[in-house]
Amino acid sequence: MSQDITMHVQGNSGAPQHSSSSIETVPIEVILEIMEVMGPGDLVNFGLVNKRFHQIFMDKRAHILLKILRSRPELELLLHLYTANQNDFLPDRMLHPLTVSFGFNSGDGPGDKTFLMRSPVDWKNGKIVCPEKIKLNVFDLIGVAQLAKVVDWWVEIYPRLRWRDHPEDRRCLKSEEEGRLRKAIVRWWLYSHYFHGNYWRNTHAPKKFDKDARLHHVRILTTEEIHELDDLLSTIYETISKDLCSSPGKVHRGTSSVVELVPWGKNRDRHPAVVNTYMKLEPDLLKYFLEHCYRYSKEYLIMAITNSTPDLLFDRETLSMSIATVLEERSILDPDRPKTYPAMGIIAEDRAGVDECGAWNHDAWPTGFPPITREQLAEQPLELTSRVPRGDDGADRGGGY
Repeated sequence: MSQDITMHVQGNSGAPQHSSSSIETVPIEVILEIMEVMGPGDLVNFGLVNKRFHQIFMDKRAHILLKILRSRPELELLLHLYTANQNDFLPDRMLHPLTVSFGFNSGDGPGDKTFLMRSPVDWKNGKIVCPEKIKLNVFDLIGVAQLAKVVDWWVEIYPRLRWRDHPEDRRCLKSEEEGRLRKAIVRWWLYSHYFHGNYWRNTHAPKKFDKDARLHHVRILTTEEIHELDDLLSTIYETISKDLCSSPGKVHRGTSSVVELVPWGKNRDRHPAVVNTYMKLEPDLLKYFLEHCYRYSKEYLIMAITNSTPDLLFDRETLSMSIATVLEERSILDPDRPKTYPAMGIIAEDRAGVDECGAWNHDAWPTGFPPITREQLAEQPLELTSRVPRGDDGADRGGGY
């Protein structure tokens, strides 16, 4: 394809021509091929090159967006995120099966539909469970593409975050690493949207073997996928700690003072609580503040985040709690399970061999409930109920807090 492009942008002399007329001669088929391998963000910029490119995109945007989205390994998770609503908290509705299609026209003929996600009919509790059917339009595709654009941003900056302390080792992600990362990002986003957002919040910490929608999100993952998600969270924690919840300040060194990044709440050992509070921010909102935080003072930044997240001080993140709880559940139900896990991070250097990791890739609980009998449940020791700790925004306050 690159040879075709070169031929169309060179003049008779063989030297590259930079006039707009040369660009205008590039066939529409070539333009579409270029657009279909772009990310949503690059696609917008490409459409702004000239009026012709913009018009091609507007005329073919449904086809282009479908091609781009269907190539994403995280598409089904993005569709769950895009269609998430309050009704998902009803019994047996959390992450329920979906059949999502796109219609080029208003009709429902077989040739009119392109399926983005097709869940099979299931049998549960003696009843047939049919997936919910959702038909998207072109504006819905744009909405899903906006979510994918946020995922692209995190994928782009992830190498800088992962190799923060060793920038000389920084490299591009391999295709399998990017696939693991993309899925982990949207799983983090889904959990944050449902349980750290504006929906009803459970004030109690997750308990083993409970019917808890928070645990559902982790139970449906294999142990390998859980560790990949946990690996992402450790990188996000460090990112928030150093890039968001630290501010320049004078630090005394002997008889002089220097300017260094000072973690919020450091003097009172509050910093972990502060970071765990900001870990509740959804990836799109966290992206925004990471991009703009260097412009503002600590006080202004706290005010801006608090105004955009009214329940910031209500609690701290619970995803790490849910991960620990599910891993404990699996250990209890399988006494022969090894007590230690091989490394199963996102990056190849953070992973054991394929065979070692593969042994932990078949233990998901697809229903979201642990496979425990009543007898086994009765044998479990009583677990005391504890509350999720209150959040801390890191603001400097008088008195003891």
